[in-house]
Amino acid sequence: MTNGTVQKGSGTTLVVQYQDGSKTISVPPSVPVMEVAPEQVTLASGDTVYVATEKLPNGTLVTDKIFLFIPATSSATKQ
Repeated sequence: MTNGTVQKGSGTTLVVQYQDGSKTISVPPSVPVMEVAPEQVTLASGDTVYVATEKLPNGTLVTDKIFLFIPATSSATKQ
């Protein structure tokens, strides 16, 4: 996996800056978009999470980011 930072975006096009340069990425309108918002949650068995970790020189893994993936609702179920 390569990490990058969105440099700019407009509509369905993103320019992502990497260490070696940048790439323009086209995102189709059908791609689900998520909002990242800080919130205190309780994790349960079976939850889907992504944990951004850093490995310290002594081998310990540490994190300050845990992303909980919640299934999207379809437009038919939104109220």
